[in-house]
Amino acid sequence: MLLSERLTRIAGFVPKGSVVADIGTDHALLPIYLILQKISPRAIACDLCTGPLETARANVILYRVEKSIEIRQGDGLESLNPGEAGVIVISGMGGAKITDILSPSPTVLDAAGRLILQPQSGAGILRRWLFNHGWTIIDEDLLLEHERFYEIIIAEHSPDPGLKISRKEEELLDIGPCLVEKKHPLLVSLLQEKISLAENVLRSLRHAKTPAARKMRREWRKKIDLCRRVIKNVS
Repeated sequence: MLLSERLTRIAGFVPKGSVVADIGTDHALLPIYLILQKISPRAIACDLCTGPLETARANVILYRVEKSIEIRQGDGLESLNPGEAGVIVISGMGGAKITDILSPSPTVLDAAGRLILQPQSGAGILRRWLFNHGWTIIDEDLLLEHERFYEIIIAEHSPDPGLKISRKEEELLDIGPCLVEKKHPLLVSLLQEKISLAENVLRSLRHAKTPAARKMRREWRKKIDLCRRVIKNVS
């Protein structure tokens, strides 16, 4: 079977032999791929909505992997028991939504070894949540598919949950510390897109004179300045 480039990249971060829970599985294409490629011996495909689950079940039957993939309906991680899955994948949702899924299930998270997360937006929000809850970002990836950038975040339990970070390191949570460290070839293009977006927001606020608007302008200028500094350092 063929996967999108986004799902293929996600699959590449699953350690061989890991049991995977795919939260918000949609059509269950990722779990099916992991089984067919013999990356995972077993997978759990979870979704809240009945429609996607019916499609997922049909695909599992089509590819004859019923014995290896369990379909479950549930909200977030609530359908998982602690220790069932060593790897948890959540993709295709906003960063804030992903944190909402992770937050209510600490026992399930504590028993997992790795999180593979692909936020559609709000990646900085997600990275801060991970840092504040004892997770270390061990790797990141970035791809451009159908003219849209996708960020992938891989996190594992932090060896030092009480670790503090500098202001500079905290700033990079909005951009991706691993992306900056490895000087990812797409990073400059992503930052240029962020600058363009920020400049559009500033133009929309140029006539606003309220204290809230002035504060927003300062924040967006800081974002532009940070992006430009990172571009200079990685170019």
